Amino acid sequence: MRNLILVLILLTPVWAFTQTHTFTENEVVGIDSLFQVHEQNDSIKTIEINLLNTQLTNYKKLNEQDSLHIMYLEENIVILNQRINLYIDLTEELEPKWFKKPVFQFVLGAATIVTSSWVVSNIK
Repeated sequence: MRNLILVLILLTPVWAFTQTHTFTENEVVGIDSLFQVHEQNDSIKTIEINLLNTQLTNYKKLNEQDSLHIMYLEENIVILNQRINLYIDLTEELEPKWFKKPVFQFVLGAATIVTSSWVVSNIK
C-alpha cells in the first residue's frame, strides 16, 4: 500500500501536466515546415562556419608567409648595405695615390729631363 501511494504521489505531476491538445493537419504541416527551415538554416550556418574556419586558416598561412617575406627582405637590405660598404672600400683602395696623379707625374718627368740634361751638360 505504501508503495502504491508513493507511486501515485510521484506520478501525479506527470498526469497533471500532460497535454490534451491535439494538433490539426495544417498545424502539423506548419510545424514540420518550421523544423525543415531551421534544419536548413542550421546546415547553412554549419557550412558557413566551416568556410570561415578555412578562411581563417588561409589568413594565418598568409600572415606567416608575409612575415617570412618581410624577414627575407630585411636580410636582403642588410646584405645590400654590406655590399655598398664593400664597394666604398674598394673605390678608396683603387683611387690613385698622391704620387700617381697625372699632374705630379708630369712635374716629375719634367724634373727628370731637366736634371738629366743638366748632368749631361756639366759632365763635358
